[in-house]
Amino acid sequence: MQKNIQITSVEKFKEDPNWTLFKVKCSGDDDMVEFKTFEDHSGVVGQQYQGHFEYSEQYKNWSEISKKKAEENAKQEEIMEGLRKVWDKIDEVEKKIDALGVPRTEETLKQGELEEPIREEK
Repeated sequence: MQKNIQITSVEKFKEDPNWTLFKVKCSGDDDMVEFKTFEDHSGVVGQQYQGHFEYSEQYKNWSEISKKKAEENAKQEEIMEGLRKVWDKIDEVEKKIDALGVPRTEETLKQGELEEPIREEK
């Protein structure tokens, strides 16, 4: 999601010969007080900054992401919302079928085979 924040401090968090991860403290957003990024924002301390961020439930932290990644996340959320609506409709249909007392396929099949074998007519 896109956020407008003010950067209050920047410090190196982890370093490797090929990259440096920075911890950036910020203000101006109730949910986010710091985030991690590979971009050195020390040149904009005290200034307003607009960026794209995501929250990791696994690591319980915010990270700065690229505009492209933010667009991909938005598209994925749009697709997932559509799928949720489809599953809600399927649930509604199943409830209506159950209310009518119509046997459902999974109740008439056992492990992919019919309960009663199909007999050829002679």
